[in-house]
Amino acid sequence: MVPLVIIDTTSRPDLDELVRLHSHLSPGDVTYRWGQAERNKDLVSLSLWFVRPIEARAVLMFSIEGEGIIVDNALNSRAIYLQPGRPGDRLKHDPHRPKILIEIPDDDFREQWEDVAVRRLAKVIRRRSPIPREEARRLAVQWLAQSREISGFRLPT
Repeated sequence: MVPLVIIDTTSRPDLDELVRLHSHLSPGDVTYRWGQAERNKDLVSLSLWFVRPIEARAVLMFSIEGEGIIVDNALNSRAIYLQPGRPGDRLKHDPHRPKILIEIPDDDFREQWEDVAVRRLAKVIRRRSPIPREEARRLAVQWLAQSREISGFRLPT
């Protein structure tokens, strides 16, 4: 399952135009880079540099605690849908709104993600209930495995 990220483009008309042009032109070129914020260990970034059909740059920030499942899905599916929007927009409000598929094949962050996610989720678990560090780590690994099972669900054909 490829995750969809709706970004607020109120102050980014260039990203609105990028998506609009993609629906009329051949696929564009983009380079990307995953990373973890140095000052806030809960944040993971996806930096995107669009070359065609127009040049644009965007950095998407994800909270591991709140949006880690999106990062995990994007890394596992090796892609992400990007849709311009406004605050409060949801897919169910306009499922046919233009969006672009961005392929993000494996890079070196994929190897780091498992450890980064488990460490952060274990801290969140320990903050919410006083349990031993190893038990919190085991629960974090279990949560990640279960979320992958759910997001990897396929209907029988």
